[in-house]
Amino acid sequence: MGLFTFDRMITPVFIHVIYWIGIIAVVLAGIGTIREGSPIRGTLGIIMGLIVVRVGCEVLIVLFRINDNLAAIRAGKGR
Repeated sequence: MGLFTFDRMITPVFIHVIYWIGIIAVVLAGIGTIREGSPIRGTLGIIMGLIVVRVGCEVLIVLFRINDNLAAIRAGKGR
């Protein structure tokens, strides 16, 4: 029932899916760049892309954890 009253968020599950799609996209793009004749650029692209995807998803997860903590604080004060 929490799904219909927005008591429980489903977006963190989607963030994990987006993370894995991002990893696959970065690696494929990097491999494509390496095959085009730029191995250094492709390797750096893979490394930097993986870091950017990871940090971006972590920021989103942190925002949802802040929301969970604020909801727990609110529930504790109501008692």
